[in-house]
Amino acid sequence: MVNATASQAAKSIMLIEDDRIVAKLLRHMLVQRGFSVNIALNGRQAIDNLDVKSPPSLILLDIMLPFADGFEVLTKIRSTQGWEKIPIIMLTSKTQEFNVVRAFEAGADDYITKPFQPGELMVRINRFLR
Repeated sequence: MVNATASQAAKSIMLIEDDRIVAKLLRHMLVQRGFSVNIALNGRQAIDNLDVKSPPSLILLDIMLPFADGFEVLTKIRSTQGWEKIPIIMLTSKTQEFNVVRAFEAGADDYITKPFQPGELMVRINRFLR
């Protein structure tokens, strides 16, 4: 386990992931590293959070979500005042180039495919939170 750094202690992550097992594992991994984690289990819940939650330090966003897919959520985040500059890492099993291109064109900051390596994910998260 990697110890949390002082900079991570105050960092919050919104995890938008419909697979409860993946969400639980990611939350555990991130909390162990000192992050606070808020989970949205579907696209509609994620979009609703834009009106009631404070913007997080970073967002991890799946593409395949019920009610509104990750591209819809990404577009909505990028058009919401106060949320538009939050770093967004797509974390998805979609490996096709057109999905990667579409995500970056819609405003994603990074794209990681599942299954992912925890160390690589942490390096990419920390790169945005320096």
